[in-house]
Amino acid sequence: MVVLNMRLNSRASVLLNYISIATRLATQFFLTPFILSSLGQDEYGIFMLSNSVIVWLSLTDFGLKATVNKYVAMYHARNETSQMAHFLGQSMVLFSCLGIFTAICGIVCYFYLGDFFPNLTGEEHKTLEILYLLTLGNLILSFPLRPVTGIASAYMKFVTPGVVELSISLLNAGLTVLLLCWGFKAIALTILGVSTGIGTMLWGLYYAFRCLGVRLVFSRLDWPLYREMFQFSFWILLNQIMDLFYWRAGTPIIARTSGAAAVTVFSLGISFSQYFMTASTAISGVIYPKIMHMVAQESTKEQLTDLMIRIGRIQAALLCLILAVFLCCGHDFLHLWVGKTIGTEISTVWAGAALVLVVLLIPLTQNTGIAILQALNIHKGRAVILFYSSVVCVILGYLISLRYGAIGMFAGTAISLFFGQIFLINRYYSRKAGLSIKRFFAQVYIPLLYSVPLLLLAGITGSFLIKLDSWTSLIAYSCCYAVAFTAVLWRAYLNESERELFSAPLKKLIHFLKHAR
Repeated sequence: MVVLNMRLNSRASVLLNYISIATRLATQFFLTPFILSSLGQDEYGIFMLSNSVIVWLSLTDFGLKATVNKYVAMYHARNETSQMAHFLGQSMVLFSCLGIFTAICGIVCYFYLGDFFPNLTGEEHKTLEILYLLTLGNLILSFPLRPVTGIASAYMKFVTPGVVELSISLLNAGLTVLLLCWGFKAIALTILGVSTGIGTMLWGLYYAFRCLGVRLVFSRLDWPLYREMFQFSFWILLNQIMDLFYWRAGTPIIARTSGAAAVTVFSLGISFSQYFMTASTAISGVIYPKIMHMVAQESTKEQLTDLMIRIGRIQAALLCLILAVFLCCGHDFLHLWVGKTIGTEISTVWAGAALVLVVLLIPLTQNTGIAILQALNIHKGRAVILFYSSVVCVILGYLISLRYGAIGMFAGTAISLFFGQIFLINRYYSRKAGLSIKRFFAQVYIPLLYSVPLLLLAGITGSFLIKLDSWTSLIAYSCCYAVAFTAVLWRAYLNESERELFSAPLKKLIHFLKHAR
């Protein structure tokens, strides 16, 4: 019965996760043009900038939130309730101190906002100050409560918290629409975000203490425990900094070099990379346990390479389809989506997004290699490589954006991604992990060159010949092109076993529907 309940909970959690992802993408899709048109390009840029600045201040938790979840999960699995209570008490004291430190850093930054972003107008600067103080207060308040409000996942409780968070997200989306319809602007949206954030924290406290039975024990400071926590959190912090450098640093850089309107352009373009990465990790995430098992069974490096190739080919087929549709129809999509607000800037958004997505194609079809590095316990080297390449991203992006604005930041991101996540990481896979990267490229990417360029040429030509000036024509053309692209890859790229992987579930569904009659 316990095993059955765990399986049902796991399946419900996975389903809820996909529903949450789909809901988040749908709300972003529908809300983004509405918010953008309601606020205007400049105020929308300030709204995005304030959130980006606060994300940088959140680094003052030094990766300890994930560390807390790891320790709580360990204590919970061992049923060591007294040790967990001591650990959570110590963690709350530590996070309270970090909250004070964050408040000091945040107040200092507040007085230098004008120096950080000299291209903002006086009115934009005043709006940024208000938004910054609101989000800073929310961040400071959250610090002491973080050890308790986020431990549901460590208890492997996903369904109830997931439903509540999804409900709050939908409520937030609905209230956002109402506020904008009533004429409110960025300040009201930020107050709404802070309010829902506080509501989520209060729910987390109630769930932890009332439903999970969490206890806290406060005693004198446990310095050895703090040292152990910081040692574990270092690599988490390094990955967080790398992630921020790649995907968040562009916003304040563009605000400094080009102003608020350019922030909107960059934010819209870089958001497509997040969707692209989500599509990739949805496939690779399920094979992590298999890789761990293979390493434990002392599988050869050739066998690990074979697995990386099998997963990489499936990812490459899916991501090439998504990328091709974006390259052929993305400009027309952006014109219909946000063209009324940003006008000719849609060309910059499309070109910048395309530049980053093309480079991302290779590392995203190789993310099975990340699990292999983790299983072999040599993943720290990858973190160091990507940290330095993300620093290159910030430096290059800043220098190029001084002359070329938002498109310069896109170019700096693409160059650093190529240098770090393609060139250096593939050398690391080959030399440190012993994987056959030459064979991977030969079997995953080379066969795509026989068909994808011609398909792209046909798709782009068709988009020029057919006027895609309405959602109906755009959706119809995109669907027809996607079907044709899939049909060609099905015959020219996928092998028999890969086709069976996709067709087997469809056959089972058809068989089930026949018998259901």
